[in-house]
Amino acid sequence: MGFYKLIHWVSLVLAGATLAILLVVVVQQAFRNRRVRRDAARRQSLMALALEYIEEPEFIPAFKAQLKPPDQRLLLQLFADLLPKVRGDYAEKIVQLMRAMGLNDRCLAQLRSPKWWKRADAAAVLGWFQEPRVIQALETALDDPQVDVRLEAARALARLKAVQSVAGLVARLAVVDASHSLAVREIFRSLGPPAVGELMSVLESDVSDQVKLLATDALGHIGDPRAVPALLKLFHNPSHHAGDTIHEHKARRGRSYSDRSQPMNSSVALRLAVMQALSVLVDPRALDAILAALEDPIWEVRAQAAQCASQLGSPAALPRLEVLLHDEHWWVRFHAAEALFKLGEAGVNTLLKVARGTSATGADIAAGLLREKGLVP
Repeated sequence: MGFYKLIHWVSLVLAGATLAILLVVVVQQAFRNRRVRRDAARRQSLMALALEYIEEPEFIPAFKAQLKPPDQRLLLQLFADLLPKVRGDYAEKIVQLMRAMGLNDRCLAQLRSPKWWKRADAAAVLGWFQEPRVIQALETALDDPQVDVRLEAARALARLKAVQSVAGLVARLAVVDASHSLAVREIFRSLGPPAVGELMSVLESDVSDQVKLLATDALGHIGDPRAVPALLKLFHNPSHHAGDTIHEHKARRGRSYSDRSQPMNSSVALRLAVMQALSVLVDPRALDAILAALEDPIWEVRAQAAQCASQLGSPAALPRLEVLLHDEHWWVRFHAAEALFKLGEAGVNTLLKVARGTSATGADIAAGLLREKGLVP
């Protein structure tokens, strides 16, 4: 009987402990919800006050006098959300108000927080303050052990046009994991024309193909014609690290699709990236490379080269585009047909000829595009 009584009391204790834990969770959630509602209401009030005093900066001391200790945190969140949505003079007025409120000092202090997410938030906001001490602090944050902090610091420096060294940025960001690759790419794209020289140097340096891909993508999006010679050189000599050569690709081009479903190697990825960049730059100096790419053993490169040819508008591409209307890959045929249409009368005549020809593959894509454009019934 004593054993069952013990079980009974243990069960009661466990039930009581469970109820107590549940009660604590409910109370904590209630307090959390209350704090969230209170913060939201206070943020609304602060927003109204801030918008009023932005237009009347002489009354900022009166605004500061109305603030409570937790308000700086809420103001920081408020302005961090607001700044990316505004431009020009209004954005500058907000920054001036933040500076007058001492929020830049708060962010500089927060950049040394032991919590990485607070450091990342601080770095993001500091990207609006064009001050030497801010730039120095952000440069230091590029060496933060947490990748999210490094990304925000780099993004902030790019926004401030204060990146000291593209090579330094590469060293700190090019090795991040794939989940952050898009963010890294956007940062390099935002560097703008001042970074073109250094990005071109990256293409000619002894760095990984991953880094060269990053630089190539950035040069294409920046759109500066100075990059064309370096991109062409990379296209003709894409990689010293690639384990597969163009000749090996040609040797297996005739095999079935399933036999060639291997991952794209770095040499191929670089050629494709160069074609994508050249499609943005649209420079006549790229004609020979584009014509060569129309015969590339890799279908993705051929398809991208067809797009480049259509934008460049050179009749020299007509014969090779006609050949691509019979390509084994539908996307290549489609882009070749689109390119021929964009090349004007000569291209349309080529499409009409192939549409009436004996090759079912070429006739199908040519006739389909002509129907889509309303040129044939």
